[in-house]
Amino acid sequence: MTSSVMRNGKIKASNRPIPVILGGHVNGLGLTRSFGHVGIPVICLDRRKSLTFHSRYSTSYLCPDPEKNEEEFLQYLIELGERLPYKGVLFATNDIWLVPISKDRERLSKYYLYPMSGWDVIEKCWNKRYLYEIAQKSGIPIVKTYFTKNVSDLDKVANDIQFPCVIKPEITIGFMEKLGSKGRTITVPSYKQLMHWRGRLIESGLETTPLILQEHIVGSIENLYTITSYSNIDADVIAYSIGHKIRQNPPDAGTIISGRVKNDPEVLELGTKLIKALGFYGIANTEFKRDERDQKFKLIEINPRPGMWNYSAFMSGINLPHIAYLDLLGEPLEQQLTSEEEIVWIMLLEDFLYSIISFRRNGYPEYTMNIPEWFRSVQGKKVFAIESWNDPFPGIVHAAKFFASPFVRLNRVISNEFR
Repeated sequence: MTSSVMRNGKIKASNRPIPVILGGHVNGLGLTRSFGHVGIPVICLDRRKSLTFHSRYSTSYLCPDPEKNEEEFLQYLIELGERLPYKGVLFATNDIWLVPISKDRERLSKYYLYPMSGWDVIEKCWNKRYLYEIAQKSGIPIVKTYFTKNVSDLDKVANDIQFPCVIKPEITIGFMEKLGSKGRTITVPSYKQLMHWRGRLIESGLETTPLILQEHIVGSIENLYTITSYSNIDADVIAYSIGHKIRQNPPDAGTIISGRVKNDPEVLELGTKLIKALGFYGIANTEFKRDERDQKFKLIEINPRPGMWNYSAFMSGINLPHIAYLDLLGEPLEQQLTSEEEIVWIMLLEDFLYSIISFRRNGYPEYTMNIPEWFRSVQGKKVFAIESWNDPFPGIVHAAKFFASPFVRLNRVISNEFR
């Protein structure tokens, strides 16, 4: 074998199948620690040296980037699988990993076990047109939604939609990156802004992309609830944790940076109904938002993989990746299956500095708060997404990079000024 996985280090010995985690950012670190706390070593693969590379619980390797060369990435997985003492157990933390391993499951199954559905089900979760159709048929509320074949069709539905509205792609991979945006969707306050974004989409080479236009769900960020669940091969949810966002970045439609684990029976009912309708097997992250106009939860999306704050489930008593692992191997699930303790999950540096400083600088002054207000917003028992006394190096490296980045940007500005 000539790939770097064997040149750069040795695979840890194990007398059981080894979890292979694809992607080592915050969600990958959460999976790694969940396995590490029960004594199961993991292998983490990523296209860049990410947080999990510094964890005491992981043996980590750089691998080819599936977005740049999918076949090279898949061949790397095969070569790794040939050297494992037992089949690996695949866990994908992002769609860029999930899609290729799902589509090429037949070839990879010789070397890996899959604690998740096949592509026929995952595609229904991944493609929002399919997802919303299934939700409507199952009686799961969604906000008023329009589907377009391409960017030009935005004009056709502009007169029917209420502003503010949201633009999102049917298929998310690479969409926001091409626009140069950090958010997950585009919030549009007016017709004029809709036409602005229409131009931006065309300039970015996205004019033929099928789009979804949705009315904005009225309510604060804390109305955004997620059920993180594990459903078995019969699509029965057997373990779950529920919580709501406290903050996200960008604030209007972004990625979670703090959240509170808090059970809600309505979210549980809707989440289990959707998973059953999809026939989904595995760990999922399903998001709803309570609409303040009618107090109903409306479906946002389902990620058919572990989500960003999966570690909050572990810290509230539910070790979802371990449950998925045991169920896959046919071993008894003698552990807690529902979360009982309310906790606050937080990306400490990001949440604090964005709340106090950066939201205002980035054009969101209404989300800015002072230090006492920030402390009140995250009251309660906390679990830190990155910082850990038992596994300190990811937090140390992250802090060093986080505080170095403004100086790096300043040096670039100075260098450009004197060229």
